[in-house]
Amino acid sequence: MSAFSFKGFNANAYLALRPTYNKALVEWLLGYHVGQRVRAADIACGPGTFTVDLSSEFDHILGVDPSLSMIQSAQSNARANNIANIDYEQGFGESLPIATNTVDLLTVMQGAHWFKFADFLSEAQRVLRSGGTLALVGYEYPEIANWPESMNGRNFARTLATDKHLLRNYWDDGFTLIDELYVPFLDAIRASPEFVDIQHLQSPKCNQATGQFGTDALPESWIDSRTMPLDGFRAYTKTWSAYKSWKDRHPHNPDIIDTYFDEQQSVLGKSGNDEVKIEWPHFAIVARKRL
Repeated sequence: MSAFSFKGFNANAYLALRPTYNKALVEWLLGYHVGQRVRAADIACGPGTFTVDLSSEFDHILGVDPSLSMIQSAQSNARANNIANIDYEQGFGESLPIATNTVDLLTVMQGAHWFKFADFLSEAQRVLRSGGTLALVGYEYPEIANWPESMNGRNFARTLATDKHLLRNYWDDGFTLIDELYVPFLDAIRASPEFVDIQHLQSPKCNQATGQFGTDALPESWIDSRTMPLDGFRAYTKTWSAYKSWKDRHPHNPDIIDTYFDEQQSVLGKSGNDEVKIEWPHFAIVARKRL
């Protein structure tokens, strides 16, 4: 996640453009959770998108992120919404700035793939109270749902992200874990004697067939689709960490995302004002620390 400390990174744009989680996710987690609701911690919290969602359900929430710009944006967002029970602190998933046995719910939203996971899992075991919940949620590359199959909206963003001539070589090491739907994390959690009631869930639109990894289908969507101009979707892809890394290495090159979008729009006969419906196939792992 070091790319989010890039000097040109705009955390407020990230907050505005990234997908948001809906009430169905919070309600499902609270239904799964059997512990107290005293303290939650949201790790790799970014600008506090999901941290804010938890603020009405727990007495106190701590958001942790390694990026100062993210923390500053999250703090501003909390103040703007008059939310007083959230604190934010810089920190890393492998060495959480949290006391032992003090957290009832520990969440990581689209961030666990950046961690050294064995170290993070050890930290999660340390900070969670007995009966506490660990929740890891991720989402795949967005799909343009309102384009016909002939226009390949399903792979429009995936190609940009995964083609070796585009952004493939600019992702951090956790890049492949998204396509694996966090299954390596599932194996690690199952191997730990500290966790029970482990579940792996995914939305039906995930690229792998539902059930391939022994998962359960999500009962309802946890990430709402969003309609935006194609230019807005272009701006969203510029919040990707791989783009920040590319830009850092090639400050004087023609913009790689603008070039891709311009070429594709010309081929498809689309303008930047054309509206697209964006969907993010998503998945999750939840586990409970043994009583």
